[in-house]
Amino acid sequence: MSTSTTNRGYIVQTSGENPGTWGLDPGLNGALQTIDTNLGGVTNVALSSSTVVLSSAQLANGTIRLSGTLTATCPVVFPAVQGWWTIDNQTTGSFVALMVITGAPGEFVAVEQGCAADIFLDGTNVKFRNLPPVGSYLDVIDTTTPLWITSCQKPPYLLCDGSTFSAVTYPYLNTKLGGTTLPDLRGRARYYLDGGTGRITTAGSGIDGSTRLSAGGAQNVTIAAGNLPQLTVTITDPGHLHTIGSAPSDATGGIFNQGPTAQQNSTVNTDTKTTGITATANTGGANTAVNKMPPACIGGLTLIRAA
Repeated sequence: MSTSTTNRGYIVQTSGENPGTWGLDPGLNGALQTIDTNLGGVTNVALSSSTVVLSSAQLANGTIRLSGTLTATCPVVFPAVQGWWTIDNQTTGSFVALMVITGAPGEFVAVEQGCAADIFLDGTNVKFRNLPPVGSYLDVIDTTTPLWITSCQKPPYLLCDGSTFSAVTYPYLNTKLGGTTLPDLRGRARYYLDGGTGRITTAGSGIDGSTRLSAGGAQNVTIAAGNLPQLTVTITDPGHLHTIGSAPSDATGGIFNQGPTAQQNSTVNTDTKTTGITATANTGGANTAVNKMPPACIGGLTLIRAA
């Protein structure tokens, strides 16, 4: 007697059963048509503000296209089966559509609007298929973590803000990072490991380019005297005037005594002398920090694949 497969309900006929029924339904041709629908069929599911339970006919299609304007979070309920589907989320509105299994006993996910994503069911959980490896970065233009990520029972990405995460929830990310602290990429550019090239070194930049997640740097720097180029500054004394007033009234032994016939209080001529002097050259600087920020365009956020 014919039986059905567990997950997709294909007809399994026993040896010698139903001879001459290839073209009948149920029959081998009917099973092949079901397989074709599973692999290539597309069904539309309209959403608005309430839960939608998928029918057997809808579940037979390999791609489920969601449409409509969401005015509330809408669970899309799958039976407790195993298998995979492509979800093409063409909904609009500031809410999410959740892919859940009957009774929501395990993990559930939300698919980003305007995107198609593969999911698989193991009878208890709904998970993503074919996301980038754990530890991969995701750059988004958003100013906060996207709603489709935070709405997942286990968010597949975490914001790189230097916070900590649970090693129990995200064991693979814990292994990748060697701990539970996320990189802090806020206001920072990412660079690749130096790889022995000497292009990013502690001595040259203050950042250890050979160690993952090393961080440092600033958008400006105050130049110290030791950072200035060595210059030789020549200071020339072109000569200067010394004007000496009247001679002392007592001309009997002073330096201006010109003999007994000298007239007291006589005026000494102006004298010009060239001498060596020591001077300080003032650069006129104000000790203002120098901008070292290269041309840039500020995007949104960077997240890391966690699960």
